[in-house]
Amino acid sequence: MPETPETHEEITEMKREVKEIRQTLDAEIYQGRQKWEDHLFRLLQNNFDMMRVLVAIDGTKSAKELEKECGIYQVKCWRILDQLQREGIIYKLEDTKKGSPQYMKARWYIVLRLDEKVQDKLASHTLQSQLNMEQSHVGNKQPENQTA
Repeated sequence: MPETPETHEEITEMKREVKEIRQTLDAEIYQGRQKWEDHLFRLLQNNFDMMRVLVAIDGTKSAKELEKECGIYQVKCWRILDQLQREGIIYKLEDTKKGSPQYMKARWYIVLRLDEKVQDKLASHTLQSQLNMEQSHVGNKQPENQTA
């Protein structure tokens, strides 16, 4: 059934109001940027498993898929998801995938593009780990037998 002109006007007005509310909330989020970042990184500290799970969350993957993608045991992954949810960094969607819950990042996290900062921290950790492994391999090499 096509909408009436009155209904169309109401819908248009509601969309405008929602847009204004979002703009106001986004401005408040930007003003509180440091508070949000401090909250996030105080929780994450150097928990790289938690960072991997957080970066992998996109609203389409189930908890089971996150476990597999991140290579984390089920119990540990679900504890991480519960902790991220309790801290307001992610939330559980109403939809499930084959009975497994799906999660989405909080609006403030998305608006502030904090995935980039978490990914940078993960990348620097990965690079440092690789350097440490290379150094330990170099240090473990035995000198070749030299004959005089």
